[in-house]
Amino acid sequence: MSDFLGYLPLASFPDPRRLDIFTSLRDPFEEWKVRVYSQNAAIPVYLIADLSASMGFSGALRKLDVLADLTASVGYTAFRTGDSFGFIGCDETVRKDLILPPTNAKDAGVEWAGRLRTFRATGKSAAGLLDAHNFLRSQRGLVFLVSDFHFPLDFLQDVLGSLSRHQVVPVVLWDRAEFETLPASGIAWVQDSETGRPRVLWLRPLLREETEKRFEQRRRDLEHVFAANQIQPFFLAGAFQAERLTSYFLSRGAIKNG
Repeated sequence: MSDFLGYLPLASFPDPRRLDIFTSLRDPFEEWKVRVYSQNAAIPVYLIADLSASMGFSGALRKLDVLADLTASVGYTAFRTGDSFGFIGCDETVRKDLILPPTNAKDAGVEWAGRLRTFRATGKSAAGLLDAHNFLRSQRGLVFLVSDFHFPLDFLQDVLGSLSRHQVVPVVLWDRAEFETLPASGIAWVQDSETGRPRVLWLRPLLREETEKRFEQRRRDLEHVFAANQIQPFFLAGAFQAERLTSYFLSRGAIKNG
């Protein structure tokens, strides 16, 4: 990872990839300006993914497709900054067939995104998340912990404790069809968050309201656990947008110092 230092004239630092158009246009001497960064030591970047049945939910979007987009973006960004990228998939256990040791390959994130687009999530739990730390290098790294977090809060606390030596970015991946776009009344097919199996519900206005309130409360509960660990979560309900993740990192307190 690199720290932003400032701007230099393009003539002094001839790297057009770092050209900042807006700063250049504001320059009173009408010079082209490039962004300059300090060259810190590379770090491993990991994406630890919950691949249990609830992550197979398909509503407005398919959760695994959103996860795939995130994986491709994180992998490519790591490559661009000179960091390595690794992936660890978990359901009841750490999936040995879904582990990518840290690599500097340019297309690693895209390749693993392709695997996720065809993956069928059937795991009965996300218990493997608790063992994922055993597959990380001892060097302090940046860990994206991606899940819908539909599991007990004490289990979440244990997972965060196991990753405490690393910088953790929890990505809470929900779909608006889970809590916002339910019909006001009538029969609806829903997916059980634990088993991933479809079932029929008779929806009433009161039930819809209760569902929305439960998700609001769940968000507050998750934020409380993350805050207790000095971590700021990234809530992702809808399509992945790289700009939103960039804004998250620029916001104060996105990542715990140390």
